[in-house]
Amino acid sequence: MRLGSLIGDCPPSIKSVTINRRCRPCLRKSTTPILNSIPNDIISTDDIDNVVRALTNHIRTVVENSSKVVLAKSDRRELPGDVSEIISYKNAALRRAGKYPTCDNKYHARALQSIVKARMKEARNDN
Repeated sequence: MRLGSLIGDCPPSIKSVTINRRCRPCLRKSTTPILNSIPNDIISTDDIDNVVRALTNHIRTVVENSSKVVLAKSDRRELPGDVSEIISYKNAALRRAGKYPTCDNKYHARALQSIVKARMKEARNDN
């Protein structure tokens, strides 16, 4: 009999992450063997079931091919709250500067980028 934590004996948890940029083009393709098996004339409820099954298989195949397995818990540290907030402001400013490329929007985005860079450097050195 052994007493103690079971955490050390457990393998690390893993999860599957779907990479959308790989998934979208594959879903847009209409000439795959699975989709080619769908008949043009759907008459009976059995035909409907077959079409639903074919589409489900196609989506499942695309998602499986576009996914990768990663560790569920990594050693990445959480960022401090103020850094996360500044990053979200920076991302909003970059989207705004991309959509409305005025001098003020570009300046604000660049200023926030330099603030984020400096704050990230501080956060890394603090830990």
